[in-house]
Amino acid sequence: MSAAVRRLAAISSHLSRPQITLARNPLQLAKLGSSYSTQSPNMSGVKEVVDQAIKQNKVAVFGKSWCPYCQRAKAILAAVTKDSDLLYWDLDKREDGSDIQAYLKTLNGQGTVPHVYIQQEFIGGCSDLQAIPESKLKAKISA
Repeated sequence: MSAAVRRLAAISSHLSRPQITLARNPLQLAKLGSSYSTQSPNMSGVKEVVDQAIKQNKVAVFGKSWCPYCQRAKAILAAVTKDSDLLYWDLDKREDGSDIQAYLKTLNGQGTVPHVYIQQEFIGGCSDLQAIPESKLKAKISA
């Protein structure tokens, strides 16, 4: 057998068997790509603050200052809501913003911003808000 044929045989045998073991424990594979949240010591305080904000305001929006979807949701709601009825928090400007966003994700499963609540009901994000006709939106807010 020539040296070239031996090399090809060696290469093909290497390619046909797996070389990389991703995890020794099969459960480790299930963890890849998923997020496990740990409660920080501040999480209980965040829970109280967020729950009160949602409960005490007709409209509560949790967003980020740089997010165009958050700005659009804020503009839509500002056009149909009195300023006194609208609470808007820029999470990126708060020290506890990442904790608030993590708590909001546990509440409704949405990891992105904005989070829009009307009369304590989670509406969704900007596109969910835009899908509501203006007359229904006004009725929902004033209910």
